[in-house]
Amino acid sequence: MLTVRFRHILPAVCAGLMSAGAADFDVPKEIPDEPFDLRAARFEYTNDTFIASGGVTGRFENVTLRADRASGNTETGDLRIEGDIHFERGDVVWQGSELDYNYLTQSGNFGPSTLNFDPILMSVDHVQRVSTNEYMLEGASFSTCPKDHKHFHVKAKEARLVDEKYLKAKGVTVYVGKVPVFYVPYWRQKLSKSIFSFEAGMGSEWGVYGMIRATVPVTEHFDSITDLNLYSKRGVGLGQGFEWDYPKATGEFSAFYIKDQDPYAKYDSDSAKELIDDERYRLKFEHLQKFTDTLYVNTKLNYLSDPAVLEEFFKSEYRSYAQPENYLSFVYGNSYIGTEAFANQRLNDFYSNTDRLEYSLDLYRTRIPGTPFYVESENAISDLGRRFAETNSLVAVPASYDSVRADTMNTIYMPQRWGFLSLVPRASYRATYYSDSVGGTDEMRQIPGAGMELSFQANKVLSERERWYGKGLRHKFEPYADYIYQDSSVRTNALHQFDDVDMLQDENKVKIGFRNVLQTKRDGRVSRFIDLDLYTYYQMEDHDTGNDFDSLFIDARMPLTKQMMIDLEGEIDWNRGEVPFFNTRFSHDSGDLILSLEHLYRQSKRQSLWTPRFELYPESKFSFEGYARYDDRPNDLEEIAGIVYMNYCCMRYGIGYHFYDEDEHRLMFSIGLSAFPKARVRSSF
Repeated sequence: MLTVRFRHILPAVCAGLMSAGAADFDVPKEIPDEPFDLRAARFEYTNDTFIASGGVTGRFENVTLRADRASGNTETGDLRIEGDIHFERGDVVWQGSELDYNYLTQSGNFGPSTLNFDPILMSVDHVQRVSTNEYMLEGASFSTCPKDHKHFHVKAKEARLVDEKYLKAKGVTVYVGKVPVFYVPYWRQKLSKSIFSFEAGMGSEWGVYGMIRATVPVTEHFDSITDLNLYSKRGVGLGQGFEWDYPKATGEFSAFYIKDQDPYAKYDSDSAKELIDDERYRLKFEHLQKFTDTLYVNTKLNYLSDPAVLEEFFKSEYRSYAQPENYLSFVYGNSYIGTEAFANQRLNDFYSNTDRLEYSLDLYRTRIPGTPFYVESENAISDLGRRFAETNSLVAVPASYDSVRADTMNTIYMPQRWGFLSLVPRASYRATYYSDSVGGTDEMRQIPGAGMELSFQANKVLSERERWYGKGLRHKFEPYADYIYQDSSVRTNALHQFDDVDMLQDENKVKIGFRNVLQTKRDGRVSRFIDLDLYTYYQMEDHDTGNDFDSLFIDARMPLTKQMMIDLEGEIDWNRGEVPFFNTRFSHDSGDLILSLEHLYRQSKRQSLWTPRFELYPESKFSFEGYARYDDRPNDLEEIAGIVYMNYCCMRYGIGYHFYDEDEHRLMFSIGLSAFPKARVRSSF
């Protein structure tokens, strides 16, 4: 095997190597000073032209090559490559029989070729590389299926591959098997995104149903998403949406409409019939516009035909947000200040809401130059309106109330250190003006306050050995106490209630807490193993409760291993022997098993809700998913679902069962591309 290393400016070196006959040379895999090398059994070299044959292999900067024959010019960079070509550039693999390529301009012309852009496979009649980041493809066929008889593929008369990330194509036909499904004159597709997904099944409320989703990229950053939902009991649901993802802007718009053939399948009371009719729809708009990392606009808008449309047709969204949000937020901040203009407006009368038009300006804790003092200020002016849900004509709606509220909270700190003790005394003053109050007049509330925070830290290395949690173990123990005093000039029952600001009252108490942190090293970096904060309040004024101490509060975050996490937060009322609130979250991700379990306990709502979820072997031929919601206080199984997936060739098939409370059952069958396992129409999980 003869090895040639060359640049177009070093023909003399090439000529010297050619004279070596059939000698063998050891070539290192990485050649930092010579970015091009070529190896073959035979070489012929004349002036600046060479001919290589017999097991030709080469490297041209970020291109590797295998072929039967190669010829070229070291001065111009032109190459002619023939016979069983294997051409790799980054993640792209080309296979063909003819190639004209210039390794200086990185452009070339292929004959019939096979391209591999994992997970996309392409068969192309002719390929031309027109620039360093763009290929021209003629007679192209695209698929994720490696078989000769493909389950799914797309054909295009002409396409351009740009940045090895997305396609721009003309005259596109989508096939399922040999059947053409639809035709579009222009197509733009990200190689990392799926095109369609399909789910079918049978449900007690929907009947036999089929849900088809097609995602068509309009531009590199803008996708069109079309949904066609067929329900034997409910009719035809149509959805059209758009998603955009720019470097500084992301968002979506979606619209859904159905002429419901059975609008009272779930709710058939007289009050429900006043709110629900057969014209059912939802409009959703979300947008995040970033100008800089600290200057952005965030918007969410939702408009619904009735309060049940989400629950009946978009259950996963309903479980997360039973009442969708509507707001516009403009935020700016730097290391000294943060400011926000915020607007929230009720769009649907069947929801209760606090309408809000607010501007806030906060000064973060900042040192006053030339003094030991720090100042912090929070300020907001708001136009507020409390609106109550209009459910039906038979129930009187509580009267709405409004007020303009101006609120300012200013605090001065003087941090000190006495040996190992950290002391932070503070003084505060809060003033809140209301243009209207419960008594029908304006009101000015004043709350002077004072306090002092005291804390210290103790550290000890418990172990330097490597265990299951990491290498070494260090304990940080931080006891602290915070005295809190404030005196409100107005009682809460004299003020309209909009949010937490209106609930402030007299306080004279001490927060007493103990924070424990266990640290270890993982992958050479210090990581938290356990971070546990326990605290309570000693009530110097008990507000007629008769208790010296408030509840015990717990806040813990415990990444026990790199795969396992436990979060805890809760309240234990040791005066009454009760647990008003406790939330526990557990997660585990070992690759083959992704498991989460959450338990939410709320005594006031008589709720003890368990929500397990798991994925088993998500990357294997067969995979399983399961989910449940169970409230053990009323012994109510609210929801349980299980689905099994099978990857066969390029397709991913799923079959499962979903049960909802109120005896709603659903059998599901889904189909999608195995290369995009998350791209599927889901109404439940």
